[in-house]
Amino acid sequence: MANTATLPGRPEAVDPELLALPAPPQGRRNATLVLMAFVVTCSLALCASLRYDLSYFALSFSDAGATELGEVTDVDMGTLRSNGYVSVDGLPLSAGAVRFRRVLSGTEYVIFPLAGQRTVFVAIPASQANDPRNEWSGRLVTFRQLGGRMASVESYFSESLGMPVTGESFVLLADETPHDYVWSAFLALLCLGFALTNAFLIVRWFRKINDVPDDAAAA
Repeated sequence: MANTATLPGRPEAVDPELLALPAPPQGRRNATLVLMAFVVTCSLALCASLRYDLSYFALSFSDAGATELGEVTDVDMGTLRSNGYVSVDGLPLSAGAVRFRRVLSGTEYVIFPLAGQRTVFVAIPASQANDPRNEWSGRLVTFRQLGGRMASVESYFSESLGMPVTGESFVLLADETPHDYVWSAFLALLCLGFALTNAFLIVRWFRKINDVPDDAAAA
């Protein structure tokens, strides 16, 4: 048999040509580890940002329909619960309407308060802005829970229009049912897959090889 390097308890286990191969550059190795750690961090952060979307999607497993709130002017705002599927009646206040565009979808929306109060706003696609309508159903969520998706709109209402809009003000995303958020489950699973795969590779990278399997030694 050709000359081979030996390991304790495993003679003739490793080809010396393999041992003679140069080690990977330290800088490239460190950069790879940093990149994998960055992927894990970003994937977990994205999963965390989807928690409200996932919570709303979970409502699709319930047989209950939209919660009827009645006239918006009769609603006790202190009893409202965010991230629910609700239905409410109210006249749109077009004078306070603001147009904005969602970054990912590119769809233009109109958001406006319902007459008689300044706590509940409604967001609908701009293509439906001229449709006569007094009944609204969809996802009721706060500006704060929508995060960056509504931050600029919230600022415009409070700073430019002088409306008392805060992160705790409510937005009803019209016609968005829990079933429409199935994408959040797939995206969360994808992110978890990236995070777990890269975490496994990082752990494997640092794992010490203390022995050689029997099939490798017999080869």
